[in-house]
Amino acid sequence: MSIPKELTQAFENGYRQFSWVKEINENPDSLRTSFEKGQKKFKGERFYWQTPEKNFTLVGLGKERELVYDQASFEQVDAFISEEKDKIYQNTSVTGTGAILFGGFAFDSKQTEQNDWGRMEQGLFYLPTFLLTEAEGKQYLSMNFSAENKEILQQKWLKLTEEYANLLKTDLTDKKESTQITAEEIAVSEWMAVVDDTVAKLREVGPLEKVVLARRMKVKSEQPFQADIILQHLQQQQTNTYFFVLESDEQIFIGATPERLLKASTKTFSTASIAGSVSRGTTVMEDESLGNYLLNDLKNKQEHKIVVDRIIKELEQMTGTSIQAETPQLLKNRDIQHLYLPIEGQRQKEYRFLKGIQQLHPTPALGGEPKDLALAWLKEHEQLDRGLYGAPIGWIAIKEDVGEFAVGIRSAVFSGNIGYLYAGCGIVKDSQAEQERIETKIKFQPMLRGIGGEDHDKSK
Repeated sequence: MSIPKELTQAFENGYRQFSWVKEINENPDSLRTSFEKGQKKFKGERFYWQTPEKNFTLVGLGKERELVYDQASFEQVDAFISEEKDKIYQNTSVTGTGAILFGGFAFDSKQTEQNDWGRMEQGLFYLPTFLLTEAEGKQYLSMNFSAENKEILQQKWLKLTEEYANLLKTDLTDKKESTQITAEEIAVSEWMAVVDDTVAKLREVGPLEKVVLARRMKVKSEQPFQADIILQHLQQQQTNTYFFVLESDEQIFIGATPERLLKASTKTFSTASIAGSVSRGTTVMEDESLGNYLLNDLKNKQEHKIVVDRIIKELEQMTGTSIQAETPQLLKNRDIQHLYLPIEGQRQKEYRFLKGIQQLHPTPALGGEPKDLALAWLKEHEQLDRGLYGAPIGWIAIKEDVGEFAVGIRSAVFSGNIGYLYAGCGIVKDSQAEQERIETKIKFQPMLRGIGGEDHDKSK
């Protein structure tokens, strides 16, 4: 395929970085199939993203640019975007195509105590070589590359078009389901003691209202965990969730999270409050009864109100408008149901998207309230490096300040045949340690079922 004249002209105009976007009709595959086909050539350099409505999907293959370690902080990612956005030639502007960064921030970038997260421990973002986008029923291919002279420009174009053609022809590899999986909760008694200490602190007279404590479950398989299989299971099993996969070398961060952190269009900021939870029922009647309990339970309503109040306060600063809280509704996932309230405001033009992400993270649903006091308590008492768990994960356009981030919960990190599942719960002054342990066990279930390990939990 000959190089488009627009690219040659862009080079003549001084551009050395390019993002070529085209609508594709020749791809008979779903984007998940394209993600799976990419494993052969791009293993360890893939990402996947799909919204709860399943009307927007991204697949990234290969790394054109990478931001890792201290480059993946809020400030450095924002600085990278500001520096690069005018240097990249992009031939069209369709939301979710072209030059986008996908990745995740660390929950606490200063925590570096465990090596379960590998190179992504302090956050990881990359501009993919190939980006496949499905939006409003159409598919797009974006190819991101750089060239310092015309000869390299021609070579890169031919190389990438050939690689994409080969991707379409790639046969899917056989999926080997894990049949021997063990799962074990880690340091349960120590965690429950921290819950008791936290409740005692919250009952003291003072400003601390809520602390979110997380814990881990270790899983082990007789063979390496495969992102393709886990993603397929999650999409078959879970509803009303974002699906994400982020690979870095041998590490895989994967999840099915119900929680949007912030979505930015050119005109609006949209977020949501999710806090307070109860299990699903085994019958319609039991499920309705549990839902009604959740809607009326004072402890859960208090927990949710704390989150709503702070999110509205932050969003009012970001939008410059007054926002009224409405009545929460139920968000039902397969294993758990939550109190849920979508919140939206008109965006102030000068307010940067990543500044909004930084301002909201962590919400009281993942950190606590007040934020600084809760985080200080966690740093001293939780004794857990959360890595990317509970932190913003998603995408942002480099050329245009839009994108979407979810909160990386209902998630796990895998390396080889070992994985760590994460779950957390909001502690308030009326919390009871055993009840919080039960709640977190429910929250382990989506990922435990996703890996096929729901019947292999040794810690029941």
